[in-house]
Amino acid sequence: KHILDIEAISAEPGALNLLSRSAAGSMRDALSLLDQAIAHGAGKVEEAHVREMLGTVDLDYLFLILDALLAGDAAGMLQVAQDMATRSLSFDEALQELAGLLTRLQIAQLAPHAVADDLPERARVLCMADQLDPEFVQLAYQIVVHGRKELPLAPDDETGFVMTLLRLYVFRPAAASDMDAPRAPAAIVAERKEMVSPVLQPQSG
Repeated sequence: KHILDIEAISAEPGALNLLSRSAAGSMRDALSLLDQAIAHGAGKVEEAHVREMLGTVDLDYLFLILDALLAGDAAGMLQVAQDMATRSLSFDEALQELAGLLTRLQIAQLAPHAVADDLPERARVLCMADQLDPEFVQLAYQIVVHGRKELPLAPDDETGFVMTLLRLYVFRPAAASDMDAPRAPAAIVAERKEMVSPVLQPQSG
């Protein structure tokens, strides 16, 4: 940002956040990516152009998936996956980004003051964090991480991604809403943890 200010080049905070994450702590890589972003954006550093350059999945897709999950809309989740496939987005990258988003949601739930004020999606993260059960976020993270590991075993990446979304749908707390006796979301999640395949359970040692 300091360099861009000196060079009088406009930049969106979300774009700088993406470049920083992609550089993974390397200043040399950060400057190289910044140079590429300036060229790619014809003199501007905009989030949409940087996402396109890096092949990073737009977080809007991931928030749409979580919105559909909260609404109990499996068809809506699959529609997002189809839209992503139409744009030839990386499903491996999508699961990686989704795991990162779930991590930020959990931080917002358990340590809200640790959420950076300049996080581009801060308002959306805080809003979504209020709507999700903290225990389910833990389970969802585990499902997503293992779904990414299983991608090479799936018939194709889209199928693996879709099955991961459907697994999230099946184990969401609201999935038990039509059972005889209503229970607290935490109790439902605990029961579903016991039902999940051992591959999804935390490994000891």
